[in-house]
Amino acid sequence: MDRNMTLKIDPETMDIPIDEDGNMVLIYGDETTAQCVRLTLLTWKGGFPLDESHGTDYERIFGRRRSDLESDEVEEVLREAIFQETDVEQIDQLDAETDGRELNVAFSGTLYSGQTISMEVTQQ
Repeated sequence: MDRNMTLKIDPETMDIPIDEDGNMVLIYGDETTAQCVRLTLLTWKGGFPLDESHGTDYERIFGRRRSDLESDEVEEVLREAIFQETDVEQIDQLDAETDGRELNVAFSGTLYSGQTISMEVTQQ
């Protein structure tokens, strides 16, 4: 049995999909890692009651004026969040742009398996 298995969460609706037989859909391996990174980037640190250390420390970004942030602070916060997932070996590309009260993040990275994952997320 694959040690890296979880329920699939639809990235658009955040619902757990059900297959044609009425079973919850499971994902395995690198797909699980990619989903975990996405969910970490979408979760405010302290916002998951079962593990308050999980998530992204958006308070450091959104809780301050942009002029008060260090030049690499947004990237540092995002890197800390991404590396909460221990299967991520390296970050190949990380872009973050603010648009009003939104932060748009584009990420690609390499897993220890050699697989590359990439995603875009928006946080408000």
